Amino acid sequence: MNIPNSPYVYTWRFKARTYELDVNGVVKPAVYLNYMEEVATQASAALGWDFNWYATNKRLWVARKHVIRILDTIGRGEELEAVTWIADSRRVQSNREYVIRRISDEQPVLHARTNWVFLNEETMRPERIPADVDHFIAGVGEADLDTGVNEAINVEKAFVYTENRRVEYHEVDSAGHVNNAVYVTWAEESIHNMLSACGWTPDHLKAADFQMRSHAREIEYFRSAMYDESVQITTRLAQIGKDRAAWITEMYKLGTEELLVKDICVRTFTDAAGSRSIPDEMLLSLKEQ
Repeated sequence: MNIPNSPYVYTWRFKARTYELDVNGVVKPAVYLNYMEEVATQASAALGWDFNWYATNKRLWVARKHVIRILDTIGRGEELEAVTWIADSRRVQSNREYVIRRISDEQPVLHARTNWVFLNEETMRPERIPADVDHFIAGVGEADLDTGVNEAINVEKAFVYTENRRVEYHEVDSAGHVNNAVYVTWAEESIHNMLSACGWTPDHLKAADFQMRSHAREIEYFRSAMYDESVQITTRLAQIGKDRAAWITEMYKLGTEELLVKDICVRTFTDAAGSRSIPDEMLLSLKEQ
């Protein structure tokens, strides 16, 4: 991906922390969104729009959609560089691009794009973005994020896993709603719970002769969940392809048909011989029981 040559491209260097790792010793998928939020917040402050500016002017940005392409895993203590810039601005929406790369070999580990909506905090309705933003656009610089499934085949009669949860206080951020990254944690947990319900427990996955890794994610937000609300989460295998598969997780306010979040998670599969395909045993177990 070509990073624009502009003074309005912002860079942040940091290290992956131990508490950000999963059981496999790599950074958890939800943490990528934490990195993206942090570098975007720093970039905004560098342009004069810091936390106090938003609080004083009663304005805020909310994410409408993230598109994330994971190029490599991140291990403990790796030094990273996150780069971000405003790609475009249209009335009440703005697209921000992100690249995270490893310092040691300068290899990118993530490309991402977020569509942000500018809101009036008092009315919680979209507000026209200040004209100053146009001055800080660094150039589109968009890459093909390759978030799809190659040679995709829709999974007919997929097993649908459903679980309910209540929004807990520690999941709510300073804006008063569930943080963007929390939904990814919920989606990942729902996928793992679905796999366990189909017989693919963590022990079974660990003993299996293949690896399953995150490849990409598209997550779209329709309405924020609030503290103490009850949420229904459903997950199913939606597509399979030559080397990857896609799960769809939808989150609803419990007792209504109100869709809160839709998450599409694409994972790749690699066996001991290096062949990349979803095991037949897993595919059969993920069809309607």
